[in-house]
Amino acid sequence: MKVEKIESYRKLGKALRLSDGRIEAIVPLDIGLRVMHLSLIGRPSLFETDVPMEKELPNGETMRLFGGHRLWHSPEAFPRSYSADNDPLESYEIIDGGVRLVQKQEGWTQMKKSMELFFEDGHIRVLSSITNNNAWPVEFAVWALTIGSRAGREVVPVVQRNTGLQTNTGYRSWPYSRMDDHRVRWGRRYITVDNDPGDESAFKFGYENEAGWAAYFNHGQCFVKRFSYVRGAKYPDCGCSFQTYTTYWGLELESLSPLKLVRPGDALTHEELWYVCEAPEAPPPGDEDGIAGVMAHIAAETGIELPVVSGESWDPDFEEES
Repeated sequence: MKVEKIESYRKLGKALRLSDGRIEAIVPLDIGLRVMHLSLIGRPSLFETDVPMEKELPNGETMRLFGGHRLWHSPEAFPRSYSADNDPLESYEIIDGGVRLVQKQEGWTQMKKSMELFFEDGHIRVLSSITNNNAWPVEFAVWALTIGSRAGREVVPVVQRNTGLQTNTGYRSWPYSRMDDHRVRWGRRYITVDNDPGDESAFKFGYENEAGWAAYFNHGQCFVKRFSYVRGAKYPDCGCSFQTYTTYWGLELESLSPLKLVRPGDALTHEELWYVCEAPEAPPPGDEDGIAGVMAHIAAETGIELPVVSGESWDPDFEEES
């Protein structure tokens, strides 16, 4: 892995450019805990780097979203989830094959966040950790949020597990969402969500993403994030292991760990694997066979499993295998 120090990055101060000869990532040092840029070397970023969202906090600080990839704790609540991270990192360390970033402890929540990025064989392994430094246990989940750059298309898999006459998943909606939103296509194998820079309305949904992957296409590249799904575990927001949100400034791909009661001094860690693949300049088509065709080589590169609809008819005597 090659590391280059940047003295001034997008008016955000000092930063590190990390690369393995194929993929590059840029990590700011003078704000929060972020990965602001991810792409094939020399290509436009798959992460949005210009997010104007700001929120005034009760303590007089201003939370600035900035963009890129960030780390929060879930369930979402205001102002707890919105702690400002406008200050420089507490520390960073170049380690074998990667970098370790540590944010200052949050004053209100007594939570301390850190992130480790390791450049491995064709991908980046991202370990996101949150330590509970309160005097009492706190139940929370690690929430890894990536803002995809404007005007891209997201592809996520539909759960195909056969459960007979019982439901096999559930889709959660937020009060501001419309299930007939023009940016969303609901399929048997894939759900696609577009980012429309001209649409300021917000849309969000979440579900049990059992396949453990999400893909985002833009600028002739495809970003794939992989994560684990633990069946039977308790997840935030009525069981969401994955959520997605879109508005004019970008599209968020959000993976979550299971909820856990974390004792004082202990940490909860969530792992993602990030891939960047070559892709057509145009986004994947709307039909599912077309999506599968575009996704075929990406699945081969990243090891993800593409959904296949079972040809079996339902059986009233079906009993799901344990």
